[in-house]
Amino acid sequence: MTSPPAATIKKVRTLFEITVDLRQGKDFNITRLTTLKSFCKDVDAAASFALHMSKLTQKAMMERGCPDHIDEDDWKRYRRLVGRAVRMMASHVKQDEQDKEAMRNLWAELRDEQSEYKRHQWGVLRIIKSGQLLLVETALDSFIRPEASHLLCYDIARQYAERYDSRYGTGLIPESAPFVQDIAEFWAAYFLGRGWRKQLAG
Repeated sequence: MTSPPAATIKKVRTLFEITVDLRQGKDFNITRLTTLKSFCKDVDAAASFALHMSKLTQKAMMERGCPDHIDEDDWKRYRRLVGRAVRMMASHVKQDEQDKEAMRNLWAELRDEQSEYKRHQWGVLRIIKSGQLLLVETALDSFIRPEASHLLCYDIARQYAERYDSRYGTGLIPESAPFVQDIAEFWAAYFLGRGWRKQLAG
């Protein structure tokens, strides 16, 4: 494996530093994750990241029960859709092929599950019942529109790590720490391989 540029390693280290700071009670604006846009300008990197985040999201959905605000039948359907999307993305990453029509059809199914909008004084807002379903929808969109994958993968990271607490507001808060760590670990492994811990410590 070719060593990545020093600037890339520095950006990965910064992600881990953010994780440490969050665990110590600090908070940050979500824009601290914009460095991912530079990582995801590479379409293959973006696809790998989108798939990885979708797999983590699927795992969380399988391990946790149905949220109180979601109907049980809807939750089962969400999990089936996410499973289909993950399998489709994994297949395309492995085979380097994309059936765009099949992806668009599945993306439309995911979007239709959360297609309710409400008008507020500041505009029209989409009603999201499951942020996890939305994340996988965004991930699949990044496969369909690779030219926008750097922006969509930033959205994936934001959806995965951003949290709200009245003490901090919305952004990267202490509760975000394990999720930012997941993101940091992915990029460390992607750029540095299995020995990334030793290399980053060096």
